Amino acid sequence: MFTLLFVAFVPFLVASTAPPTTFDLSADNPVSYILGQQEDSALQELMNRRTDGRCGPGIGKCPDGYCCSTAGYCGNTKNHCRSPDCQIDYGHCDAHQSPGGPPTDTIPRPKLGEVPYGPQTIRSCTIPGTIALTYDDGPHQYTSDLLDILDKHHAKATFFITGNNNGKGEIDTGEQWISLVQRMHSQGHQIASHTWSHQDLSKITEDQRRVQILWNEVALRNILGGFPTYMRPPYSSCTPESGCLNDIGVLGYHIILYDIDTEDYRHDSPDMIQVSKDIFDKNLARGKASDSSWLVITHDIHEQTVHNLTEHMLEKLSKDGYRAVTVGECLGDPEEFWYRNDDRVESHLRLRMPSNSSGAKIVSRDGVCGSGISCTGSSFGPCCSKNNRCGNSTAHCGDGCQPDSGMCSGSSKSDNSQHSGQHILSGTGKTALKSGVTRSTPKDLYAAGLILVSLLIFLA
Repeated sequence: MFTLLFVAFVPFLVASTAPPTTFDLSADNPVSYILGQQEDSALQELMNRRTDGRCGPGIGKCPDGYCCSTAGYCGNTKNHCRSPDCQIDYGHCDAHQSPGGPPTDTIPRPKLGEVPYGPQTIRSCTIPGTIALTYDDGPHQYTSDLLDILDKHHAKATFFITGNNNGKGEIDTGEQWISLVQRMHSQGHQIASHTWSHQDLSKITEDQRRVQILWNEVALRNILGGFPTYMRPPYSSCTPESGCLNDIGVLGYHIILYDIDTEDYRHDSPDMIQVSKDIFDKNLARGKASDSSWLVITHDIHEQTVHNLTEHMLEKLSKDGYRAVTVGECLGDPEEFWYRNDDRVESHLRLRMPSNSSGAKIVSRDGVCGSGISCTGSSFGPCCSKNNRCGNSTAHCGDGCQPDSGMCSGSSKSDNSQHSGQHILSGTGKTALKSGVTRSTPKDLYAAGLILVSLLIFLA
């Protein structure tokens, strides 16, 4: 009997000590977006791998390490593997590589201010005389020039940033992209999220949507010390039927769309960009600055948008009496509500956070506490639990209660057992991207296996 048990246990030990890999983000691998693909994958999964060079829906997946291109061919070139064209459900993609650092999923997400959060969408500005120019998909090779142009016109804009798209690599590992994002913020522009790798959020699973949002948070946190409360879904696609709007709302985001689409992505040539200029001009002609405002979508990955269209829009809006401002400003949202801080990073990196002139902490309106949000005076209860929730039970006010964020009974100490700050795929374990979930490390599993084997030998 011992022999049978030991033989059955050996594969478990082998699989548990396998080195970490990049994540498999495919929709039919709902657990692997947390754990990564293991050596003990189902036999059927291996049988589905293609060997004839083709891949995609109705065909199958590429062999391990190969990417399925948008045209349905397996390969490992940049054109095969770059997101979002690479088919994440049918092979490896560059976006399967996660950003480094601790996850952001445990950071409190109170819904502060008067601007609506998801599932409600925002399509227009509310402050007359303002125009919010927004730029999607960057940073890119033209973004530096764009910042120069905006600065020359004393204009502010909002950048909806994608973490790893169009083959540019992860934004938090390339000095070129890090410096650009930091420059955006230092010059007073607004940083917002456009997901990790620009997938259509209406066509992927709930787990995949969480990865798209949370990984981009980690990358932006690594650069700035915090992450945005504003986002725009890629392709402006986020349907209620898919659950996308609700999912984004749960994560505490304002969902920003637009009321002027310049269609610059269709007209990126010197001869065609006039079409986008005309679209902008015709929309402005529908109102006056005294009673109108506009929310404009463009893309800083296109040369004509940066070097041609932007100059035209800035000159036109100024002539018509408008101001070029951020989305937050055109909605009347105070700047301290645009970001969420991560207290685990050095203080000099931290973004502007909610505050008031009296220095008193903001009272929680949704039962979430911590990071400057207090339960004192909250309708949910006066105590902030170790799980960042307001309440009045022993679980909230007793052991682990956070005295800096509310009242506590006795001298309970705050819980410091959250994420250790390791890489999401560090050698000491793969940390889950879901709140409150922790995973055993390979060393833990190996030790447990030795104990079990010793026990079996003793019993035999």
